[in-house]
This record gives sequence, structure tokens and C-alpha cells, in this order.
Amino acid sequence: MKFGIVGNTTKPIIKEYIPPLMKWLTHRSHEYVLESSLIDYLEIKNKSTRHVAIHELGTKCEMVLAFGGDGTMLSTARAVGRTGVPILGVNLGGLGFLAEVSVDELHPTLEKIFEHHYALMDRMVLRAVHEKHEGHNHVLALNDVVIDKGSYSRLMELQMFINDEYLTTYHADGVIVASPTGSTAYSLSAYGPILTPDVQALIINPICPHSLGARPMVIPADSTITVVPKLHEKEAFLSADGQIEDNVVSEEAIVIQRADFTVRWVQPEGSNFYEVLREKLNWGGR
Repeated sequence: MKFGIVGNTTKPIIKEYIPPLMKWLTHRSHEYVLESSLIDYLEIKNKSTRHVAIHELGTKCEMVLAFGGDGTMLSTARAVGRTGVPILGVNLGGLGFLAEVSVDELHPTLEKIFEHHYALMDRMVLRAVHEKHEGHNHVLALNDVVIDKGSYSRLMELQMFINDEYLTTYHADGVIVASPTGSTAYSLSAYGPILTPDVQALIINPICPHSLGARPMVIPADSTITVVPKLHEKEAFLSADGQIEDNVVSEEAIVIQRADFTVRWVQPEGSNFYEVLREKLNWGGR
């Protein structure tokens, strides 16, 4: 089996785990290719070590191993997800809802993968398109698309449409449109519902609305959500997964839909979403 290896180079701890993994895979006659930035960061002297840019990685391997936290998983998914290559996250971060395999579990998990004892889950991707003065622009997100007022003090007015039907106007700090994967991210901290990853639905969640009647909504996944912000300040911000940010001008429509592809997630044998919830959210404790 051939693996692609990605690592968060802001975490020095990857130097302790990736080089030994490379030797371990070679000893077991499995190939690997590195994401190019790892060559210099890991100070690899062997010039014959295969490496490619991250946007090419998905076409050069059969499975991607992403070392880092959830942020690494999100950026990796956006970079390689369209190729359909499965992604396994190795958690070097904190909470780790997405990168759920610890470094201690990695070798036993890979041994099971070699024997095809794992499952694949398709994760929904969001696509947001907005018109700017210079033309069309779009972003992809695995977790969520957020439109907010940034550091400005006044509330935004956000006209909301579902399938071109007017829903409401939020007076709020912003709005989160989340996928099922993103239901345990920013939307959760804004009191949104938790969805299991296989649920085909979208979440609309206003951020700090100036009305007790404004509540999160769950709508069908094939819906088209249009957000038209009316700004009292000069501009607002659109972000994808908290990693890609762009400016939004007043009365500029942002259209959010399910993307035309999914990201394939490796689910190790014995992995259970409800068990992950209990562990990560400390449910059942006193």
C-alpha cells in the first residue's frame, strides 16, 4: 500500500513520529510519498525521497496520513478531498474530533488497515460562492462557512433565503452554515445541534442573535442557502473552516450549497462516533 504523509510543521513533535514511521513502513514493504514542505522541515538528506506538493498528493497515493490536529485535517481535506483518496488523521493536537487516532494507536491501526480492517465514510463538503466587484469567487469548507462582522461593534443584518424563499433577517454578530462534520466545531460552541457525520443535512446557526426567537435550524442537505448581509460598517468577513478568509461587502449575496464531491474519511476498526463524543465532551462524568 502507498501512503501520502502530511504534517503540521508548526508542531515540532512531528519530528519524533514521521521519520520512524517512514522506516517502519519501508520495513513492511509499504511505499510512501511526503508532502513537499516536510523534506526541509524534517531535514531529510536522502534526495531520492519522493515528495510532491500537497495539491498533487491525492493522485500519488492510496491513503493520506495527516499528522496534526483538526486544523491539519481540514486543510488536508480541502487540498486532496476532490481526488477521493481516503484520509486518516493522527492527533497531535488537543480535542481532535477529526484526527481521532493517537500516535500510540497509529501502528496497530495501520496493521489493521494493511489487512483491510477499516471502513470509509463520505463527509460532506460545503461550497460558498459570492460575487465581488472583480467577478465570482468561491471557497470550499469541510466544517463550516461563517459570515461575521469581525472586530466591528455593531450588529449585522443578515437576510436569509432557502431555495430562494425568504426565511428571516437575523440581527446578529454573524451566521454559521455548518455541515454534519462541522456540527461539533464552531457551531457547537454557538449552541448548535450535533449531527452524526452520515446525516444529510445543513445547519444554519446565528451567532449571538439579538432575539431569543432566533434559533439554529437543520435543513435538507440539497438546499441552497443565500445570505445577503446589510452592513453598518464598511465590510464583513467570510471564512471557510476558520482558515480561509475573504471580505464581503454590503448587500452582496453569498450562496452556500453542498459541493459536488465528498471527502473520504478512514474510520478505524472499532471506532464509534458516540464513543468519541463521550470522550471528547466528557459526557457521563460527574
